[in-house]
Amino acid sequence: MRKACAIFCTLSAAAYAAGCTASASGPIGVTNEFDGVRYDAEVREIVSTTTRQFIVVATLTNIRGLAVSRSYPPSCAVRVRLYRMPDHVLVYDETTVPCTFGEPTELTLYPGESKTLQSGVRWPPNVLGDSLAATRYYVGAVVQTGGDQFIEIAAGAYRVPLCVEVPATTDSFGQTVCN
Repeated sequence: MRKACAIFCTLSAAAYAAGCTASASGPIGVTNEFDGVRYDAEVREIVSTTTRQFIVVATLTNIRGLAVSRSYPPSCAVRVRLYRMPDHVLVYDETTVPCTFGEPTELTLYPGESKTLQSGVRWPPNVLGDSLAATRYYVGAVVQTGGDQFIEIAAGAYRVPLCVEVPATTDSFGQTVCN
């Protein structure tokens, strides 16, 4: 089912619940096997005393008996997409901004070997802007390891926290606190 999903699913609640979705730009799913590499992803939260941030990590595993190579843009190794719950509508998409910084980096995976790529740290106010609600979203990890083709892997759900501005006082600087 998953291999078929990686190539043929459409974006729908039933498909996402089955562990896969798809877009015109490439295969998407919880676990995707694509050209000798299995792609897995997860969203990880970074919690401090006053804020919460997140990163998205993609793991590439060679499932062939021979070494495989992939190239990717190092300045945006993993890009983030957020889908609204419960209807799976795409509401945030970093792939709409071209990744033009630096030459592609080559990644070689030997049989059975895994390597990870990750997004930069995402701060909720930068992701939310003025239009997204502080709520739970499905997260997609988007990697570009095959030329211009995007491969998106479902990374799970993430609750984007509510962030509020705390004004400066005579004893402290103003700051944004996310809970």
